[in-house]
Amino acid sequence: FLFDMNTPYQYAEVLKDGTFAENREEGSFIWENAYDPDSGINEYELTLFIKEEMHFCRFQETHYQRSYTLQTIRRLLEEAGLEFIACYDGYTSKPLQPDSGRMLIVAREREKKGE
Repeated sequence: FLFDMNTPYQYAEVLKDGTFAENREEGSFIWENAYDPDSGINEYELTLFIKEEMHFCRFQETHYQRSYTLQTIRRLLEEAGLEFIACYDGYTSKPLQPDSGRMLIVAREREKKGE
């Protein structure tokens, strides 16, 4: 089982309470981020301007993400009956670092006794 996620460092130090915008050929977006380290909740308002024929349509979304430490992820995997195998710094073969922005987790189903 492979999955990736933002690290607490990414939320607290990179995204924090920042505003990000990007202009592309097919549309543009404004990302307004707010991170609460006490609750571990990252909330962001996303405003999209999508090109449709001769004009742009505006869409708004609100997203919530929760920050988890590697220790918490390991505990949750164990509770779910999975075995933690490894954690990497993003999509590299390097170990997770204190300033890693993403973590890639590798886990597998625990062997069942009697099989």
